[in-house]
Amino acid sequence: MKKALLLSAALVMTPALAKPFVYPANQSVSKPSEVKTGGTLRMVQLKDFDTYNPFTTQGRPNIPELTDAGGLITADPYTGDYVGYMAESFTISPDKKTFTFKLRKEAKWSDGQPITADDYLTTWKLTQDEKIGASLYAYLIDGNKKPIPMTKVDDYTIKVTFPKASVSNLETISFLRVVPDHVFGPVYKEKGAEGIKAMWDLDTDPSKLVVAGPFKVEKYIKGERLTLTKNKYYGEWNKDSAGKALPYLDNLQYTIIADQNAELAQFLAGNTDIYTPTNRDQLAQVVAATKSGKLKATVLPNVAPRAGSDQMYFNFNKASDPWKQKLFQNVKFRQAMSQLVNRDAMVDLVLGGLGTATYTSVYPVYTDWIAKGVDKYKFNPQAAAKTLAALGFKRGKDGILVDKTGRKLEFTLITNSENTRRQQIAKIFADEAKKIGVKVNTSFIPFNQLLEITDTTTHSKDRKFDVAISGINGGGFVYPVGGETQYVCGGDLHSYNASQTCLPWEKQMLDLYYKGDAEFDIKKRKAIAAQIQQMQAENLGYIYLVGQNQHYAWSDRVQGEFPKKIVSPIWADLYFGPRNLATTWVKQ
Repeated sequence: MKKALLLSAALVMTPALAKPFVYPANQSVSKPSEVKTGGTLRMVQLKDFDTYNPFTTQGRPNIPELTDAGGLITADPYTGDYVGYMAESFTISPDKKTFTFKLRKEAKWSDGQPITADDYLTTWKLTQDEKIGASLYAYLIDGNKKPIPMTKVDDYTIKVTFPKASVSNLETISFLRVVPDHVFGPVYKEKGAEGIKAMWDLDTDPSKLVVAGPFKVEKYIKGERLTLTKNKYYGEWNKDSAGKALPYLDNLQYTIIADQNAELAQFLAGNTDIYTPTNRDQLAQVVAATKSGKLKATVLPNVAPRAGSDQMYFNFNKASDPWKQKLFQNVKFRQAMSQLVNRDAMVDLVLGGLGTATYTSVYPVYTDWIAKGVDKYKFNPQAAAKTLAALGFKRGKDGILVDKTGRKLEFTLITNSENTRRQQIAKIFADEAKKIGVKVNTSFIPFNQLLEITDTTTHSKDRKFDVAISGINGGGFVYPVGGETQYVCGGDLHSYNASQTCLPWEKQMLDLYYKGDAEFDIKKRKAIAAQIQQMQAENLGYIYLVGQNQHYAWSDRVQGEFPKKIVSPIWADLYFGPRNLATTWVKQ
């Protein structure tokens, strides 16, 4: 899911004095004199892409993300400080509410048109239109559901004014990507939100797509591959430290494959260049292949815990089945379900011991932020059985728990069919539940179908699923409790309750989130984060499961990775590994 709060490594850079943006030499192990330009970086994709439309796309990776340049600002991996990227410079008002950005006048779209303030104003306006349903909607709406204003100072200067000071205001701005006003603006004026949602579906001629990133779509064949080619205008305002135009690569190629087993097989066969092992067996196979000489690749095992987790959530919005809706909204029931999650078995059997049990949205990589005692409802099937008995369930003749009316405690757990890790996690949960009489059916469906079924943007009161397993990556740098959309009821990542009506505990967590976000004293902010974690662990809207350790592997033909001292899951991108995409190159 975004749904990603992790800043892309393709955007992690430091400022330059020259007008073009200059990627610093200290963010690559390769010297500019060593680089060979051209060639194709080969990767795989576990699902078909859903759309070219940046406002309606769901999940990651997605095509709009792959063709995007980056944010107004980005973070320096050595210091964590924010610096200008698409903005040449920026200033912050003394009250920390207003941010003024000077745009790079050299920046151009892939059709050669300049990127100006009008592009940002249109992007901002469309993102704030709830009818469009953009994933970043909640980030650009304040706590009173009023749009956060962006104003145009001149053609290359914009100003954003937040209603209150916040430690994550800059982080919010860093997530924003830009769309061309000359393409989207006229459609919005004529056809409104529906016109925007109808734009850039997969039947659109790729030559009609206008993007800002280093690559643009050349061809997409559903079920087969996506090919992206160099955007020549990107190199006019993005240079390496020797002044050479970027990107170095000519093309990116994604082959669509069936599942994670096929992904591993493709890498071991030397057909792809980038691979991220997710468990001990995958890692062992890659290491063995490199040691035997069958595979020429670099492997970085156990870099750190990954900034993410798999989690399970029950659907609070089942108006067509009031019995299940009431049950799923019952915190005692969810506590019992958490006690049926054998996280240790999931780490050992699914991740091969290379992972960590998770209980809140603060992931294990953020060691200084994790609160104590959040494992209150860890694996304890005896306690779970006792709780369910107190809720009125007892064993039926077939061993399945039933309530006083004879209705069985039975539900269906869904996750995506391309992800074998989540399927194994689901089976472990179902097996443990069965032991105490809870019947859990499992259903594994294509990722895009999963997103459609669990969609929160329609704010439906009757979503057609019981419980799902998905994943969220990221969490932020200055306040790593998860993004705002995880707390806003009906927010894009508030997956368990898509309605815009908060239950009391949800409202309390949202208030705490905003309180911490406005606290600039880090000790006080950590204390508020601990309160949030205690509430998450008690109420279990999300039942957090396990987080993976991060491993990286890439073929030896791929060059230009980060120096090892800054290789971290926080800075490294999930899809290209520990590198800036623009300065990645391949041996010919």
